[in-house]
Amino acid sequence: MKKLLFAFVAIASLCACQQKKSSDGIVLNEICGKDNDDLEWVEVANASSEAVSLVGYKLVKMDEDGLDKTLYKFPDTLLAPGAIMTVNAEQLKARIPNKKPAIIELVNPDGDVADAFDSQQDLDLEGHKKGQSYARIPNITGEWTLCNVATWDAPNTANATVSETDDADDDIYEED
Repeated sequence: MKKLLFAFVAIASLCACQQKKSSDGIVLNEICGKDNDDLEWVEVANASSEAVSLVGYKLVKMDEDGLDKTLYKFPDTLLAPGAIMTVNAEQLKARIPNKKPAIIELVNPDGDVADAFDSQQDLDLEGHKKGQSYARIPNITGEWTLCNVATWDAPNTANATVSETDDADDDIYEED
Protein backbone atom coordinates (compact mmCIF):
# COMPACT_ATOMS: atom_id res chain seq x y z
CA MET A 1 0.00 0.00 0.00
CA LYS A 2 2.85 2.41 0.84
CA LYS A 3 4.48 1.72 -2.54
CA LEU A 4 1.22 2.45 -4.33
CA LEU A 5 0.76 5.69 -2.37
CA PHE A 6 4.37 6.72 -3.13
CA ALA A 7 3.87 6.02 -6.85
CA PHE A 8 0.67 8.09 -6.85
CA VAL A 9 2.37 11.02 -5.09
CA ALA A 10 5.35 10.83 -7.48
CA ILE A 11 3.08 10.84 -10.55
CA ALA A 12 0.97 13.69 -9.14
CA SER A 13 4.12 15.71 -8.43
CA LEU A 14 5.43 15.08 -11.95
CA CYS A 15 2.12 16.15 -13.50
CA ALA A 16 1.98 19.30 -11.35
CA CYS A 17 5.55 20.16 -12.34
CA GLN A 18 4.82 19.67 -16.05
CA GLN A 19 1.69 21.79 -15.81
CA LYS A 20 3.60 24.50 -13.96
CA LYS A 21 6.34 24.56 -16.61
CA SER A 22 4.03 25.82 -19.35
CA SER A 23 1.25 27.49 -17.38
CA ASP A 24 2.37 31.06 -18.08
CA GLY A 25 2.77 30.60 -21.85
CA ILE A 26 6.26 32.08 -22.21
CA VAL A 27 8.22 30.13 -24.85
CA LEU A 28 11.38 30.26 -26.92
CA ASN A 29 10.51 31.21 -30.51
CA GLU A 30 13.74 31.56 -32.55
CA ILE A 31 17.43 31.01 -31.85
CA CYS A 32 20.19 32.22 -34.15
CA GLY A 33 23.91 31.56 -33.70
CA LYS A 34 24.96 33.88 -36.53
CA ASP A 35 22.88 35.58 -39.16
CA ASN A 36 24.24 37.14 -42.35
CA ASP A 37 25.17 40.28 -40.38
CA ASP A 38 27.03 38.20 -37.73
CA LEU A 39 24.25 38.89 -35.21
CA GLU A 40 23.15 36.37 -32.59
CA TRP A 41 19.86 36.39 -30.76
CA VAL A 42 17.13 34.52 -28.91
CA GLU A 43 13.44 35.33 -29.27
CA VAL A 44 11.04 34.78 -26.38
CA ALA A 45 7.29 34.92 -27.00
CA ASN A 46 4.06 35.02 -25.04
CA ALA A 47 1.77 32.25 -26.31
CA SER A 48 -0.89 32.96 -23.67
CA SER A 49 -3.94 35.21 -23.80
CA GLU A 50 -2.72 37.30 -20.82
CA ALA A 51 0.21 39.70 -20.41
CA VAL A 52 3.06 38.10 -18.44
CA SER A 53 5.83 39.79 -16.45
CA LEU A 54 9.29 38.53 -17.37
CA VAL A 55 10.91 39.65 -14.11
CA GLY A 56 12.87 36.72 -12.73
CA TYR A 57 13.06 34.84 -16.04
CA LYS A 58 16.45 34.01 -17.50
CA LEU A 59 18.01 32.40 -20.56
CA VAL A 60 20.54 29.66 -19.85
CA LYS A 61 22.96 28.01 -22.29
CA MET A 62 24.13 24.47 -21.62
CA ASP A 63 27.49 23.45 -23.08
CA GLU A 64 28.58 20.04 -24.33
CA ASP A 65 29.97 19.20 -20.86
CA GLY A 66 26.61 19.85 -19.19
CA LEU A 67 27.72 23.14 -17.63
CA ASP A 68 25.25 25.99 -17.70
CA LYS A 69 25.83 29.69 -18.18
CA THR A 70 23.23 32.38 -17.65
CA LEU A 71 22.96 34.27 -20.93
CA TYR A 72 20.47 36.91 -19.86
CA LYS A 73 18.27 37.93 -16.94
CA PHE A 74 15.06 39.62 -18.03
CA PRO A 75 14.24 43.03 -16.60
CA ASP A 76 10.79 43.87 -15.24
CA THR A 77 9.09 43.75 -18.63
CA LEU A 78 5.44 43.01 -19.33
CA LEU A 79 5.09 40.87 -22.47
CA ALA A 80 1.70 41.25 -24.13
CA PRO A 81 -0.22 38.25 -25.52
CA GLY A 82 1.34 37.18 -28.83
CA ALA A 83 4.27 39.57 -28.36
CA ILE A 84 7.89 38.60 -29.04
CA MET A 85 10.97 40.00 -27.30
CA THR A 86 14.38 39.64 -28.94
CA VAL A 87 17.49 39.38 -26.80
CA ASN A 88 20.45 40.28 -29.02
CA ALA A 89 24.20 39.65 -28.94
CA GLU A 90 24.91 42.92 -27.13
CA GLN A 91 22.68 41.79 -24.26
CA LEU A 92 23.81 38.14 -24.13
CA LYS A 93 26.58 37.22 -21.69
CA ALA A 94 27.83 34.36 -23.90
CA ARG A 95 27.73 33.40 -27.54
CA ILE A 96 25.07 31.24 -29.18
CA PRO A 97 26.85 28.44 -31.07
CA ASN A 98 26.18 27.90 -34.75
CA LYS A 99 28.91 25.32 -35.43
CA LYS A 100 28.11 22.99 -32.56
CA PRO A 101 24.96 21.87 -30.75
CA ALA A 102 22.86 24.61 -29.17
CA ILE A 103 21.04 23.95 -25.92
CA ILE A 104 19.07 26.93 -24.62
CA GLU A 105 16.69 26.91 -21.66
CA LEU A 106 14.16 29.52 -20.62
CA VAL A 107 13.97 29.37 -16.82
CA ASN A 108 11.03 30.89 -14.94
CA PRO A 109 11.26 32.81 -11.64
CA ASP A 110 10.67 29.59 -9.65
CA GLY A 111 13.78 28.04 -11.22
CA ASP A 112 11.78 25.62 -13.40
CA VAL A 113 12.47 25.20 -17.10
CA ALA A 114 9.56 26.93 -18.86
CA ASP A 115 10.81 25.94 -22.32
CA ALA A 116 13.97 24.49 -23.85
CA PHE A 117 15.60 23.90 -27.21
CA ASP A 118 18.32 21.33 -27.99
CA SER A 119 19.45 21.30 -31.63
CA GLN A 120 20.55 17.65 -31.44
CA GLN A 121 17.51 16.36 -29.59
CA ASP A 122 14.85 18.50 -31.31
CA LEU A 123 16.26 18.54 -34.87
CA ASP A 124 19.15 16.03 -34.93
CA LEU A 125 21.53 18.85 -35.94
CA GLU A 126 25.05 19.69 -34.76
CA GLY A 127 24.75 23.33 -35.85
CA HIS A 128 23.53 25.66 -38.57
CA LYS A 129 25.10 27.68 -41.37
CA LYS A 130 25.63 31.41 -41.09
CA GLY A 131 22.34 33.10 -41.94
CA GLN A 132 20.17 30.20 -40.78
CA SER A 133 18.29 29.85 -37.49
CA TYR A 134 16.21 27.46 -35.44
CA ALA A 135 12.60 28.63 -35.29
CA ARG A 136 9.09 27.56 -34.43
CA ILE A 137 6.91 27.24 -37.53
CA PRO A 138 4.25 28.61 -37.34
CA ASN A 139 5.46 31.48 -35.23
CA ILE A 140 5.22 30.95 -31.43
CA THR A 141 3.16 27.72 -31.48
CA GLY A 142 4.81 25.44 -34.03
CA GLU A 143 7.45 22.75 -34.06
CA TRP A 144 11.16 23.58 -34.16
CA THR A 145 12.56 23.79 -37.70
CA LEU A 146 15.86 24.74 -39.32
CA CYS A 147 15.25 27.90 -41.37
CA ASN A 148 17.35 28.93 -44.38
CA VAL A 149 16.78 32.56 -43.50
CA ALA A 150 17.01 33.88 -39.96
CA THR A 151 13.97 36.08 -39.37
CA TRP A 152 15.12 38.82 -37.01
CA ASP A 153 12.14 41.04 -36.15
CA ALA A 154 9.84 39.17 -38.58
CA PRO A 155 7.42 36.25 -38.27
CA ASN A 156 8.84 32.75 -38.69
CA THR A 157 7.34 31.43 -41.91
CA ALA A 158 7.36 28.11 -43.77
CA ASN A 159 8.97 29.65 -46.86
CA ALA A 160 12.15 30.19 -44.83
CA THR A 161 12.55 26.51 -43.93
CA VAL A 162 15.24 24.23 -45.31
CA SER A 163 13.75 21.91 -47.91
CA GLU A 164 14.77 18.30 -48.40
CA THR A 165 16.61 19.24 -51.59
CA ASP A 166 18.76 21.84 -49.82
CA ASP A 167 22.24 20.77 -48.84
CA ALA A 168 21.71 21.44 -45.13
CA ASP A 169 24.22 18.84 -43.97
CA ASP A 170 27.36 20.18 -45.61
CA ASP A 171 30.23 21.30 -43.42
CA ILE A 172 30.43 24.94 -44.50
CA TYR A 173 30.00 26.67 -41.18
CA GLU A 174 31.32 30.11 -40.43
CA GLU A 175 33.93 30.59 -37.73
CA ASP A 176 32.72 31.90 -34.36
